[in-house]
Amino acid sequence: MKDKKVHFKFDFSVSQAGFALSFVFNLIILYYNLRIGIICFSLIILLAAYNIRINRKKNKQLLEFIETLTLNIDTASKDTLLKFPLPILITEYNGDIIWYNQKFLEISKDKRLIGKNLKDELPELYQAILDNKPRLDSFEYQSYFFNVFITLVEVEKEKNDKRYLRLFYFIDITDYVTLQKTFELQNVVFGYLMIDNYDDVLNSAPEVSKSNIASEIERRVMDWFYNQIRSDVFLMKYERDKYLFICNTEAFYKMQERRFNILDQIKEVNLYNRIIPTISCGIGIRDDSIFQAQKDAKTALDMALSRGGDQLVVFYNGKFEFYGGKTKEHEKRSKVRSRVMAQTIKEIIKHSDKVFIMGHQYFDLDCLGASVGLAKLCLNLNKETYIVINSFNPTIKDFVEMLKSDSQYENMIIDEQKALKLKTKNSLLFVVDTQRTSYVDMPNMILSFEKIIVIDHHRRAADWIEQALICYSETYASSVSELVAELLSYEGIKLKKVEAEIMLAGIMIDTRGFTKNVGVRTFEVATYLRENEALPESIKEYLKEDLEDYILKHQLISNAQVLYGNIAVVIDYSQTCRNNVIIAKVADELLNIKGIDASFVVCKIDNTVLISARSNGKINVQLILEKIGGGGHLETAGSKLENVTLDEAKDILFKAIDEYIVENQKT
Repeated sequence: MKDKKVHFKFDFSVSQAGFALSFVFNLIILYYNLRIGIICFSLIILLAAYNIRINRKKNKQLLEFIETLTLNIDTASKDTLLKFPLPILITEYNGDIIWYNQKFLEISKDKRLIGKNLKDELPELYQAILDNKPRLDSFEYQSYFFNVFITLVEVEKEKNDKRYLRLFYFIDITDYVTLQKTFELQNVVFGYLMIDNYDDVLNSAPEVSKSNIASEIERRVMDWFYNQIRSDVFLMKYERDKYLFICNTEAFYKMQERRFNILDQIKEVNLYNRIIPTISCGIGIRDDSIFQAQKDAKTALDMALSRGGDQLVVFYNGKFEFYGGKTKEHEKRSKVRSRVMAQTIKEIIKHSDKVFIMGHQYFDLDCLGASVGLAKLCLNLNKETYIVINSFNPTIKDFVEMLKSDSQYENMIIDEQKALKLKTKNSLLFVVDTQRTSYVDMPNMILSFEKIIVIDHHRRAADWIEQALICYSETYASSVSELVAELLSYEGIKLKKVEAEIMLAGIMIDTRGFTKNVGVRTFEVATYLRENEALPESIKEYLKEDLEDYILKHQLISNAQVLYGNIAVVIDYSQTCRNNVIIAKVADELLNIKGIDASFVVCKIDNTVLISARSNGKINVQLILEKIGGGGHLETAGSKLENVTLDEAKDILFKAIDEYIVENQKT
């Protein structure tokens, strides 16, 4: 009613001036002629009454039109929502589903959702509103894919009371996602496959079996690709022990589903051959270039071979994935390769003005033995040489003092700061006993040198030092000291007693007194060092334990727990262990317990958790610790975890062990 009065006042005011003027004229007429004035006055009243009536009628019609228009708009809005060509879902602010249109009902396959909550029915959408996202891309629902747009709508519930609803608009992108997946399945996959020990396998068999063995290996390779994978694969044998193959990602996924069990199938070849055949395989995947896929595959194969073979390495998007590597390495180093390497290293040293030698964190006896050997080689070539040590293992303290007592080595051991001041553009850096950038003692040294040579005996990891001129990595060697001593023996270099004993000590520590990871070449090198007056009994005296360390070691062993009946784990909750020497000794000692095939010892030093692992060969501790960023050998491995508690480290380790056990049960 209030609105009608407003309209009336407005309409009357339009003719107000004319009415007032007529009224004035009517008064004048009345003054001169009463009869005519009354008639005019009556006409004015009639006109005013008519005007009021007409205005009221127009106002009523206008109000009816506005009300009808509002109703039409509201009806059109509702009709639009109901007949909207895209799926729409409406929820309360808390996620309760209150309405959806026919299109959404169709994609939900007539599933009734009204009254239910997104948290239970569509958790991804619920998480999106918790994260305050305006859209959710590639949302999968009932075998469809959607880009979902989320809008918050404010509606009036009552006077001065607001209500909020969420509207979800679903844009169907199923065809696009399907096309994208189809395209991805056609990515180029290039692979190299080679028999690691082809000659050794044939030489270990009787003459009459050699051709059968070669045929059986080839048959199994062909069968795996063409009959078991059963997909588009091009396979070609380009040497007697080497193959290359090209396929798409669809075929690769089939290989992956089988966990590349060709690695195990080749090992089953047993036709009177005493050595089990193993293969290495490198795979590169690219969506742009078959040439680049080939280069990636070659890099992956090199990685597999440098890690000891018997494994498959996939190089994709700049990352490595490892499969296999469960077989213990057998010594198969070539003396020809070692001699060529010795000559190459010597030439690089000759063309350098200064030489610096560094190792991994917590510089140990193997690092020291290799460093002393390389220093001797450089001194024989009249090069200014330095051994750079930042953090070191307490066991080397006596050996370092013994070395410094020699005037030639007195000023040779320096720290990083002095090394960076002394280096020149033409200086050479040796990195020994590691090839991982995350494990080197001084990362800044790696960045400062243009010429780097790496000498190591561990399996290559993904973060290896790529800029190295030479990476002389032999996983079949017992230690780096063995590799360096072998290089020196080829040059016929005469060692001092102190030099020979430090190198022999490095070998003894890594082989646990010549009981682990030893081969024929290990004893040949030991003979060379013994000829240079190295005495094992003198070394053993230096390696004796303190009473305090001996007691601590057995206290830790007393807290061991056993997993799966054959894996011993020790967690140093007392945090009395202050160096990684003790944990390595505890890990070694645990293997002397009957029924234990692998051991893990965990301790925390400052903000770093150290894990030392040992095995008798039945369990591959390297594969377990690689899952958490570590590495090493099948029988000896280690890892470190930054900024985690002992309980968190324990959970991480146990999860890696569980995954390894499950994977091996499958295979």
